[in-house]
Amino acid sequence: MDNKILSPAKVNLLLKVVSKRADGYHNLVSIVDIVSIYDVIHIKEISQDVVVVKDSTGTLPNGNGNTIFRAAMLLKETFGVRKGVEIFVEKNIPLGAGLGGGSSNAATTMKELIRLWGLTVGTPELMQLGRRIGADVPLFLYGKSCVMKGVGERITPVELPTLHYLVVYPQVILSTKDVYNDLKIVLTKGENEVTLSGQFSTALAIANVLENDLEEVAFVRCPVIKTIKERLKGLGAVGALMSGSGSAVFGIFEEQRGVAHASQKIGGLGRIFIADSV
Repeated sequence: MDNKILSPAKVNLLLKVVSKRADGYHNLVSIVDIVSIYDVIHIKEISQDVVVVKDSTGTLPNGNGNTIFRAAMLLKETFGVRKGVEIFVEKNIPLGAGLGGGSSNAATTMKELIRLWGLTVGTPELMQLGRRIGADVPLFLYGKSCVMKGVGERITPVELPTLHYLVVYPQVILSTKDVYNDLKIVLTKGENEVTLSGQFSTALAIANVLENDLEEVAFVRCPVIKTIKERLKGLGAVGALMSGSGSAVFGIFEEQRGVAHASQKIGGLGRIFIADSV
């Protein structure tokens, strides 16, 4: 039987880098919204005890370089599963965009395989397994808007309104590792210095907190990011920001018709997506 599951993207409404860790990773504080840009994952049980992963674009790496493969193998090894699956991904979320496609695919695969294989996994254990795949996997396992702290392992709920987005991907793949390596700001802040108070009840209120410490670094590698931000604001977005480590940029609009209008006018700056909060 072929099970078809939606795997959503995310945007970072706030991304503050608070410190660099001894292991080379960075501690963050981030407000994340899950948005309606989806990859579609098809999972089919097969008779051989193997994990086969394919995708519609032929761009995903093979073996351990693939988050879906790693997620399936981790569950098989952890719980002694002796079954095989073939996983096919219809890729819509672009790679190297800061929209979390790989992490979302891993989390979606884990949740579906746990159901398919009848595994009993508590939430803390599931989050711990997710962290072993990637820093953003726990937030997709949680699956709702949230505040993410540490390297992504501490998730707390946050109430956000339904936001309307125009997302522009300038067809440039930015490496998360490279962007963080370029980060030269003095990292002396503590988590408590990042203000998360305030009412996030309107698009305008959210626009007032938009901030991403990685933007200035990414602008150097991909100057069109700054151009897209300015263009989105000029087309009526109440705020615009690069998501994650880039290169995708989103504009927030107060109404869906504003998104539709801007999507017609943005022209030539990249691949566009119209999305809402999930």
